[in-house]
Amino acid sequence: MRVIFHLLLLPFALCQWTTEDLALYDLVEEVGVNFYEWFDIPRDATSNQVKKAYRKLTLEWHPDRNSAPDATEKFRQVAGIYEVLKTTELREKYDNILENGLPSWRQPLYYYRRMRKLEWYEGILVLLFIGTIAHYLMMWAAYFEKTLVYKQNLKKSKKGKKEDPIEAEKQMKEALQEYLPKKSELLPILLARGTLTLCKNLVLTAQDVMTKKEEIEEGPSEEELAQIRRQQRAAANPQQPEFKFEVAQGLKAVSTNDPEMEKKYAKESEVVSQKQSGSSWTPDELAHLVRLSTEKYPAGTPNRWEQMGRVLNRTPEDVIAMAGKMKQMKQEDYTKLLMTTIQQSVPIEEKSEDDWTQAEQKTFELALQKYPKGTDERWERISEEIGTKTKKQVMVRFKQLAEMIRKKKSDN
Repeated sequence: MRVIFHLLLLPFALCQWTTEDLALYDLVEEVGVNFYEWFDIPRDATSNQVKKAYRKLTLEWHPDRNSAPDATEKFRQVAGIYEVLKTTELREKYDNILENGLPSWRQPLYYYRRMRKLEWYEGILVLLFIGTIAHYLMMWAAYFEKTLVYKQNLKKSKKGKKEDPIEAEKQMKEALQEYLPKKSELLPILLARGTLTLCKNLVLTAQDVMTKKEEIEEGPSEEELAQIRRQQRAAANPQQPEFKFEVAQGLKAVSTNDPEMEKKYAKESEVVSQKQSGSSWTPDELAHLVRLSTEKYPAGTPNRWEQMGRVLNRTPEDVIAMAGKMKQMKQEDYTKLLMTTIQQSVPIEEKSEDDWTQAEQKTFELALQKYPKGTDERWERISEEIGTKTKKQVMVRFKQLAEMIRKKKSDN
């Protein structure tokens, strides 16, 4: 634990050490003898004495004059010692080393000096080893903490009750089994699993990006474009449901406020009420009938039913029967019919720039086939083919179609 504590304090302790200090420690450790004794000078020697001793030793250990195997190494050491002794600051630091010695294992500098001599991969292995030990000890510390908390809660919950200690110990082990440190939870294994998961996610993400890019560049096939056209036509022209109304038997003729017309259609309404059973009217026709009967041909208009029949392309009998039926409609059905009428009476807003007509869509699909992927200025040419859309609108439309096809494939 003391080593770990020193390693944690290492960055703060190293702030006071320079590169010259570290080089001095390495030189002292490498030479292994007293610098003054090797130069054969006293500790209070002057600069001239140091220089004379240096010249003498360089002549002795120069590789050109000395054929010894370690001559080059000794010559380099002599030059390093001279750099220390000729500088007042470094000489004082060396004298301090002679008195107190090099940093011991109790000091962080001791470990740093050895770490800086390792290769990068050796340093990573050492740090991983130290981190694994620290992580393992922390797991045991967490386990003992859980054990202590469990015992305290057990004493509070069973205070005054006697229980077999062996059975209590067994229950505690079973309860704390999941917190027991395991080899599969060691730091190297966790790092390996995390790295493997990260690589898999990166591969999947890259594949997804490439797939999307290919789909966007290649464009939809002819079958997919045809299916998109069918969906657009179905959305543009939704099939309107037909409401079937049965005319009640013995329905009275609708009052027209015209005595002659009432006499004319009084008898016919009874026949029509039987013949028109099962006839169907669409919501558009019903809405049109409401507008005609209230706005264009209100009560009192001459030949009112015949004129409405010509507009609706129906016989006057059909119009009279349906008008009578509408008088007997339920309130909620009549409200729906009125809402349809109001919606149809509101003017349709102009289409936005993002809306595409069927003709534009068809021209766009033909242009995609005419100018395939790789064509120079592809989007500009497609825009010119359509004539009513800009390059930006064409690209946005293409991405929308590709996204629709991709979602459909993923759903399938």
